[in-house]
Amino acid sequence: MRILLLLLTLGALAYSSIGNVGVLKGSATVTRSSATLDITNGMALEVSDKITTESKSRLQIILKDDTVVTIGPNSTFVFDAYNYGGKENSVVKMRIDRGFFRSVTGKIGKIAPERFKVKTSSATIGIRGTDFSALVAEQKEVITCYKGGIDVSIGMTDIAVDAGMMLDVAGGKAVLKRFDHGKLQSKGKSKGSTKKRRAQSLDQESDDSTQISADELADVTQQEVLSTNVEHLEDPTVGFEGR
Repeated sequence: MRILLLLLTLGALAYSSIGNVGVLKGSATVTRSSATLDITNGMALEVSDKITTESKSRLQIILKDDTVVTIGPNSTFVFDAYNYGGKENSVVKMRIDRGFFRSVTGKIGKIAPERFKVKTSSATIGIRGTDFSALVAEQKEVITCYKGGIDVSIGMTDIAVDAGMMLDVAGGKAVLKRFDHGKLQSKGKSKGSTKKRRAQSLDQESDDSTQISADELADVTQQEVLSTNVEHLEDPTVGFEGR
């Protein structure tokens, strides 16, 4: 009887897990129900978990469908809903309240892209199989697509953001811009290779650590985008009544 109870408990725990922390650098916590827990490498995450990262910290989360979410420093990120099953019942609903995240979609992005949504303070992001990010600060948001495409909904307005484009949302307006994606990629490769060698020489961890050492540049890359001269597209500005 005890063995059966243990198996049932373990099964319930496995079912409730949506993925694991692949790598943590720095300090971060998860708020779960009424408890706040320190995040550790390999920690299992659940639906409704609220992730908070400290200054100079970042973590990479690998969900069950192989979606990778990298959360930057000083960020708050929530997993509102998640289920990985078939085409009809798979769903991803995430939310960023502040800070920075970058996501590379996994299997759900392929079999049920219409059920993969990320909310920011101002917008809802839908995906078309992609690598994208969002930076949420006070009075300003920047949503960027590195690969594939995303659809950003703000109020009743839908805006397509393709690879190499960014959407700057501030002051009740959204401005679509194009940036030099190739130049940023070459910068990222140079810095990423240095950090990768450093990570390997320091701790010789698994591929997960080298994966984050390359992807942890996501928030730095976003800051480079913000400081780069970008090309405004024709008719780029969309206004939102009441915002």
